[in-house]
Amino acid sequence: MNSREKSTRRTEAAEASKQAILEAAETVFAEKGYDGASLQEICDLAGVTRGLPNYFFGSKEKLYHAVLDRAFMRSQDLIAFIHEQAHVPDANVQEILRVVIERLFDDLTAHPTFIRLTEWEALHGARYLGNLPSQLQVLRDAVQALQDDLGWQGDAEQFLIDLTALCWFPTAHAETFLKPLGANIQDSSFRTRYKQHVVHLLLGNYSNTD
Repeated sequence: MNSREKSTRRTEAAEASKQAILEAAETVFAEKGYDGASLQEICDLAGVTRGLPNYFFGSKEKLYHAVLDRAFMRSQDLIAFIHEQAHVPDANVQEILRVVIERLFDDLTAHPTFIRLTEWEALHGARYLGNLPSQLQVLRDAVQALQDDLGWQGDAEQFLIDLTALCWFPTAHAETFLKPLGANIQDSSFRTRYKQHVVHLLLGNYSNTD
């Protein structure tokens, strides 16, 4: 193996370790919150040595910021989808928004740790999340995408609030509200019905997007 191959292997191994730390950190921070989580627990779950989180990220707080930043990258994918689809000839705004609503719901359902992280932040006054640049940017980008790409004439901010609240609730309160009602977020038929309901509510109320 030549020096270039060795360097490539080391780079790949380092990146794999970094991603394992981020995955483990998201799990532990979501379960215990920032204050309750320890770097040792994160290292044990990631299968790495104790010094690696600080080597890659500098500190527990910076690792936590990296976890939050990473979580918001998925929202940027939805905004990129709006940008792309809005410029397709004969683009249908209602159809674009239907896909966005369903994708957001599916993403939140598939990544409950993101919701738990945010709920921990809400309980502690958004100590870290409140001024996180990636959060501020993704929300600004979402408003701009609605207004500029889709020609939104209504209240874009209110639409985002309604969209987030409706997609957020079933996963955030799967045990507190859904379970006593006999609803199961893991039931595919429930998810299908719920997505259809949210689409009807939002696109019925915001029909001025056509």
